[in-house]
Amino acid sequence: MRTTSPTPKPATTPATPPPLPEPMQRAVNAAVVKGVEEALASRPNPAQGPFTSGARDLQIDLTKDDRRARLNAALGLKMKQAYLKQAQHFGRGNDEQFKALDAFLVRVKASGQFAGVFESGGAFTRETVTSELVELARPNSILLAAGIRTISGYGARLTMGTINEGVKVYWVAEGEPGTPSTVKDGTLVLTAHKLMALARISNDLLRLSAIDAAAIIGADMAAAIGLEIDTTGFKGKGPKRPNGIRNQMDQAARTASAGTTATNKVADTDGVMGAVAKACIPGGLKANKGFYYSSTDTFLSLRQARDNAGWLFPDLRVGESPTLNGFPYFYSETLADDGVLGFGLANQLILGEALPLETTMGENGTDFSADMVTMRGITEVDFLLRYSKAFAEKTGVAY
Repeated sequence: MRTTSPTPKPATTPATPPPLPEPMQRAVNAAVVKGVEEALASRPNPAQGPFTSGARDLQIDLTKDDRRARLNAALGLKMKQAYLKQAQHFGRGNDEQFKALDAFLVRVKASGQFAGVFESGGAFTRETVTSELVELARPNSILLAAGIRTISGYGARLTMGTINEGVKVYWVAEGEPGTPSTVKDGTLVLTAHKLMALARISNDLLRLSAIDAAAIIGADMAAAIGLEIDTTGFKGKGPKRPNGIRNQMDQAARTASAGTTATNKVADTDGVMGAVAKACIPGGLKANKGFYYSSTDTFLSLRQARDNAGWLFPDLRVGESPTLNGFPYFYSETLADDGVLGFGLANQLILGEALPLETTMGENGTDFSADMVTMRGITEVDFLLRYSKAFAEKTGVAY
């Protein structure tokens, strides 16, 4: 029996969906445009050109995208803004070079890379993140690199009870009250000493609209502040400057060097570490970030010391991270004329930053004729050594 195939139904065109309400369509279009712009922004743009939405602006890109470079750049941007504000104050804001700088700073804000530099209203703020100052100065300071503690934003004064005496521990019978523990031995106070950094900078560099130029400016000031932190942290003496380690440490822990022979050098290096170890500071040497320090010349002398068995201190031969007796060794030219070899506990030294770094600018002396300006950074700091026996030094070191 023959069957007849059913006649195929003619194809029908799908019904066109009804149009979206206009507000919803606008939202969809905006989302598509945003997605395209974000995709374009993530692609490198080899050609430097004018800033356009969705393309990377190489004038606001750092050549090295690391934290230190970004902190330097942030400080430099604040200094550039101070420079622009002064030009506007004297009616020069519409000059071509300042208009270009203004446009550059607007682009930086629009990029969102340095959001912490701007207020919500669009104006630059004074430096308010105090940890940035510490991070900026850290690569140039052996004290900060060693890991000293920092306390910030305490204003004019912060009183702390010294614990030189140590924590008292008692065995008591059931129901018997513990003997009160006195954790004070005198009073330790963080106060505020004004630290000012002055830098003469060329107008050309300040007007240059590039992030790397801003980073150069910030790095110069950061290096100067880091150097002064070390100088004062080790040997500062009041009343104008904070008292440093040497004016707070137990003077009995400063003893004369044994001499210059190989045996003397071993005695010195072991002696300073042993003096701190005998103080029995809670946590011990490792947990308190023990470290050696000296001038560059003393470090090199110890590094090159040999006896019949070979290198006297082989771990000092490591170029980037030298150690001695298992502890980091830091050296600096700030100690060049001191003739000391020291050992200390970084955790027991506190750098207090009473107020955040503020930057301003002006003309000083021959700045006008030299086409330069003077940038000023001001902060207020202090140093506090919690245990006077947390540091020991050999004096009169002649190697």
